[in-house]
This record gives sequence, C-alpha cells and structure tokens, in this order.
Amino acid sequence: MNKYFILVTSALFLAACNEKPGYEIAGTVTNADLNGKYVYMYEYGMNDSAPLDSALVQNGTFTLKGTQDAPALRTLAFAKDVVEPKRAAYGENAPFTSTFVLENGKLQVVLDQVSSTSGTPENDGLTALQAQMKTLRAGIEQLSAEMKSDDVEIAKAAEKKADEIDQKVTDAVKAYILNNPTKQSAAKLLYDFRYSLDEATQNEIIAKADAAFKAVPNIDKLIAHLDVLNTVAVGKKFVDFELPDADGKIHKLSEFVGNGKNVVLIDFWASWCPPCRRDMPNLVAAYKKYKNKGFDIIGISLDSKAEAWAKGIKDLNITWTQLSDLQGWKNSGAALYGVNSIPHTVLVDKDGTIIAKGLHGEAIDAKLQEIIK
Repeated sequence: MNKYFILVTSALFLAACNEKPGYEIAGTVTNADLNGKYVYMYEYGMNDSAPLDSALVQNGTFTLKGTQDAPALRTLAFAKDVVEPKRAAYGENAPFTSTFVLENGKLQVVLDQVSSTSGTPENDGLTALQAQMKTLRAGIEQLSAEMKSDDVEIAKAAEKKADEIDQKVTDAVKAYILNNPTKQSAAKLLYDFRYSLDEATQNEIIAKADAAFKAVPNIDKLIAHLDVLNTVAVGKKFVDFELPDADGKIHKLSEFVGNGKNVVLIDFWASWCPPCRRDMPNLVAAYKKYKNKGFDIIGISLDSKAEAWAKGIKDLNITWTQLSDLQGWKNSGAALYGVNSIPHTVLVDKDGTIIAKGLHGEAIDAKLQEIIK
C-alpha cells in the first residue's frame, strides 16, 4: 500500500514538473452594458491586426488563460463599435483599455474609466506610476480652460501651473524608466514621453537598454531620431541646408550662420503653433536688445501655406530673415535637425559651433547675456 502511494505521488510530482507555467488573467468590467461583449487581447501597437485572444464578459468578469514564453506588451480592449476609442493622457490607459506586460502568473485587470493591471512586480509598478500621474494631473482641465482666459494674468498663471505639473509627471516617468532600463513598460513610456525627455536622458536610457527593450514598437524610430540629433548635438558644427525665402530666393543657412559675424539663433516655428506664438515676444525682445551686438535670428517655418506664413510674420512683429519650403513637417531643414516638436531653437556661435538647444522664454535672454558682451 505504501509502495503504491509512493508511485502515485511520484507520478503526480513528475506531471506537475512537466506542466508548463502559464498566466491567468482575471478581469473585471464595471460597465454592465458590456456584459455579453468580447474583450480582445492585441499585441501592443497592433490594434488594427487580428487579436491574439478574446474573452466573453459575463456578470462583469472575464478570464483569459495561456502560456507566455517571455514577457511582452499586450493591450486589452473592446471592439471600436462597442467602446468608442478615446485618447488618454500620455502614459495612462484609455477608458476600458489596458496596456500591460503579459507574463506567466496571476494577473488582475480592471477595465473602467480608469483601467489597470496588477499581479506581477512590473505591472504593479506601472499601475502605481499611472496612479501617481492621475493624481498629479488632477485639475489640469481647469487649468487648460484658464489658459484661454482673456485675462492675461490668469492665463499666464495657469500656463505656469500646467508646466509645473507636466514637469512633475515627466520627472516621475524619467525615474521609472531609469530604474527599469530593461523593462518593456519603460520602453513604451520612453516613446510616449519622447517630446518631454531631453536628448541626454534618452541617450542614457538607450545605452542601458537590452534587445527586448529596443524591440518594443517605435523604439527603432526613436533610436533613428536620436542618431540624427547626435549629428547636431551641442558641441558639433551646424549642418548647412538650402531653403527659399518668402520671395522664392534660395539661401544657404551658411550665409547667416558660422561666418564669424554673429551668434545666431535658428528658430524652427510655424504660424499655426500656439506655443511658438506665445514664445515669439521673447524672441522679438531678444532681437531688439542684441541685434547690434553680434546677434541674429534665422526663422525656419514649418508652415505649408504662404498666406498664413506671411500673416504670422506680420502679426508677430518678426523682422529677421525667414526661410521655408512650405512643406510643413517635411521641411528639409527641420529634418536635418531632427525637429519633431516646435518651437525648437538651436543657438550657434560665430564659428558655427552649436552652443545650446531648446532655449525658450527667459532662458533666451539669460543665455545671450552670458555669451554676448
């Protein structure tokens, strides 16, 4: 009897050892209208492709089971005709949608106006970060409304507060990524916040990244963009290009930059860009103050309509040289400088060396006071 018991126990033990580990997703859906609907699991970044799996929502719950050879980003979502897709704040989940790391273990998913996934260390950490973002961004809609106020002081105060909130969110995301340099959730956040994280930080992150991190959708594009930015980094010589002025006459950038005459601010902007328009009075003031002291500005417009460009120049009191091929974001000069958000400024010394980038607001005058005697 004892011998038989030992044999059975051994067989069960061996079977358990040979059983592949797997994952089990226990999902909760808070909206009763979604009972009887299917929730689909997609490869992250591939929501228009066929889903990898699906589950029927019954009594507000659903379950998904399987095995996962290596952790991978996945997205849980309903069909577009069931839940209308809505944009979410950077880094956060859209309503009734959750992007998470699929890995073996027991995962808990809540699909609601605020969705989340937990159950493994990486998913727990990501969910905690998203909750922190949500807390920091509380009241941002009110600030957005105040920024449109006709009262200049109210608008300025709201803009300052919104910038402070954005910086706090960015700092939290930066800390998460640097603490998780090989995690795929960190790779997703890096791409989400690519406009907020500076070049040095992005290069630092990529230097630590592993193959799985770099394989996350869009990271290859980010790396290619960084390669372009590295050719025009601070300390490098400016890159020359040709563009027409408003009269159609072709000019080389080197006609104005790096000829030993002036320190030059290259300003990438567009008449349709609200932040560009808000910052333009600072450039106008700097130009007026320093134009006779060895300083010049060259405007590179990403406009696509000549009329709008001309009106913007007039309305904003721009008196320095303006160049554009009217190709919008395909502007050939912007492409050479890796410009993917505006306003974008590049400050070049008299000898053609790039000495600063991304100067805006009061930082423009502060830098010019430092270098122009």
